[in-house]
Amino acid sequence: MNAKDQDVFAQALDRPEASIPWQLGNLPEQRFAQRFNILRNTVHAGRIEALRQVYPAVERLLGADYFTALAALFSRQHPPCSAVLHEYGAHLAVFIEQFPPLADWPFLADVARLEWARLQAFHAADALPLQLGGLDEEALHRLLDLRLQWHPSVTLLRSTYPLWALWSSAELPHDNWPGENVLVWRQGLQLMTRQVDNSSAELLEQLQQRRSFSEAALVLQPHMDIEQLCTRFSMLVYWQVFS
Repeated sequence: MNAKDQDVFAQALDRPEASIPWQLGNLPEQRFAQRFNILRNTVHAGRIEALRQVYPAVERLLGADYFTALAALFSRQHPPCSAVLHEYGAHLAVFIEQFPPLADWPFLADVARLEWARLQAFHAADALPLQLGGLDEEALHRLLDLRLQWHPSVTLLRSTYPLWALWSSAELPHDNWPGENVLVWRQGLQLMTRQVDNSSAELLEQLQQRRSFSEAALVLQPHMDIEQLCTRFSMLVYWQVFS
């Protein structure tokens, strides 16, 4: 099969409404149609299942039937760009935001972003984490002036919705439920997902800009005291968030 025929075959698989490429078969039309439709259904079912594996909380919130219909529509409009299915589904959050039937569920896109961040963290590059063990007092003081960087697996999500509760329990938000921040990263080989308060999130954002802890503290001290800052910094280092 030449490149042109491969394109025709692939486009027919992608679009259920597309005509069957009869010219590429060497079987009677009825048998070729049956086999091609089986292959077409297998391709679409595989994409839907790949999305289901990445977005279990979105499925819990929507219900299995609604999620299947949503994933089928997404897969038709956004076919994979890679044969590696764990790379598929990056645009689902944007798709949900722009999907009119879900306009009353604006929080759902943030849940999808969280689940995609977990997949990205799982497959992120390895990097040696910053650790405090074995450092003497002089080295600890130098650490405060060191410009840090996030571990490649880290994503911080700051949401105006109760993101942690939505993801962890699939409970729909109440009107007066405050927003929540969620930190995603990989600690060694273990995928980590934790809720963090606004102070920790603000410290992380300052350090993401390649500021040292000392520089970040000068910016944040009007809002929190140095003891709070040191406590949160120690927690983040212990979690192996920096490399």
